[in-house]
Amino acid sequence: MGIRLKPGLVERLRETRGLSSDAALARFVGVDRTTLRRIMAGGQPSGAFIACFCSAFGLGLGEAFEVVDASARRRVAA
Repeated sequence: MGIRLKPGLVERLRETRGLSSDAALARFVGVDRTTLRRIMAGGQPSGAFIACFCSAFGLGLGEAFEVVDASARRRVAA
């Protein structure tokens, strides 16, 4: 089991906040751009990333992330 960003969420949040680049989104969330890209590609987010992401957008954990089995995470990352 793992956790990932809900599909399509980042794109919707970017549009509503006017964050056109990965760098702008990473600054807004308070993380490194490399970390952001890894997680957007299906990587496992750390607790710190989850907290920063939810806080930056004013979202609850269940609004931003979903639990997935390991095989689903691998398919997304591939």
